[in-house]
Amino acid sequence: MRRVQTCKSSFYLGLENQETVNLTFPWRLMELDSLVYRTEIEEIQEKNRAMGAKYGAEDDFKYAYRKEDRLLPVLNLTLYWGRKRWERPLSLGDMAETDFLPGKLKDLFEDHRVHLIYMRRIPEEALEKMDSVLKYVLGIMKHTGSGKKYERYILENREYFSRVPKSAVDVIDVCTGIKDITDCLEYTLNKETGEEEADVCKALNDIKKNAEKKGMKQGVKQGEKHLGALMQKLLADGRTEDARLAATDEEERGRLYRECGIAVK
Repeated sequence: MRRVQTCKSSFYLGLENQETVNLTFPWRLMELDSLVYRTEIEEIQEKNRAMGAKYGAEDDFKYAYRKEDRLLPVLNLTLYWGRKRWERPLSLGDMAETDFLPGKLKDLFEDHRVHLIYMRRIPEEALEKMDSVLKYVLGIMKHTGSGKKYERYILENREYFSRVPKSAVDVIDVCTGIKDITDCLEYTLNKETGEEEADVCKALNDIKKNAEKKGMKQGVKQGEKHLGALMQKLLADGRTEDARLAATDEEERGRLYRECGIAVK
């Protein structure tokens, strides 16, 4: 909960971060708000007692609270980072059974709303207007459904992702879980900002190169295994000439694989 100062007064702003749908969240939010208001009232009471406040007929002497005393409003905003769509509950009314109540009784029910921003569904045009780190954090989150999409997004924003602050990487890691990239990052200190930075584009390139090398090694190993099986079968049958062809002629080797029933992808 943070106190925000305006030109006329101030208020409390509660920013709640949620990664999963919480079916009791409206009640939990109401409870948190109540705790802040309780603290405010206790502070007012303590101040009135300390200053020896005078109470009139319209004041509440018993609770050390005067008519002109005012609470700072508590505003809440929930930032939802999850993938699953949060449709309900978005108010205490969504949790309570009120349909059976007559209209006038239903009016007595005090609701408590959740003001929720679906972070993964912020429109692209709204993201483009941002000039903070959040723009890129949200951008990559919107593209994590596909490896190719988030790789393309990173490369399209190479200017930023070639020097990503560690604080932004930590947020991306928590919100997206793309460990294949974050585990390969190397950090260097930016002397101007005093913060460590990483080149995500280089990490992507390194991952691709390693994958290609691994694929080539696996291919060679598999090829050697298939050729060894073919040679063993041909030599066991006394087919030395076919064994020589299999070792030197790719086309003949393919024919012999098929003839001997050795499946090669």
